[in-house]
Amino acid sequence: MQQGNYDTVTCIDVLIHYPTEKMDDMVGHLCDRTDKRFIISFAPFTPFYAALKFVGSLAPGPSKATRAYLHKEEDVVAALQKRGFKVARNEMTATNFYFSRLLEAVKE
Repeated sequence: MQQGNYDTVTCIDVLIHYPTEKMDDMVGHLCDRTDKRFIISFAPFTPFYAALKFVGSLAPGPSKATRAYLHKEEDVVAALQKRGFKVARNEMTATNFYFSRLLEAVKE
C-alpha cells in the first residue's frame, strides 16, 4: 500500500466488508491519510434494509441475501467527526438491487 497523505481519499463500496466494530478504525486510518476531503460510501442500516437482508437470508442456495454489513449513518458520521471531518454532502444511491449512502466529508 502506498504511504503518505493525499488531498482526497475515496472509500467506495468497501465498508460493506467491515463489521461495525471494525468500521471506526478503518475510517480513522483513512482519515489519517486525508489532508482535505474524504469520500466514503456504505450500505446504510435502516429497519427496511435490515428486513430485506433477513428475508433474503431465508432463500436457499447461492441466491441468499448479501453478506454485506449495514452501518448506521450516525456511526459513520461520528467516526468522521471524531477525526475532525464535517459532512459537506450526503446522497443516496439506489437501484433495484443496490443501495448505498455516499458522504463527502471535509477536514475542518
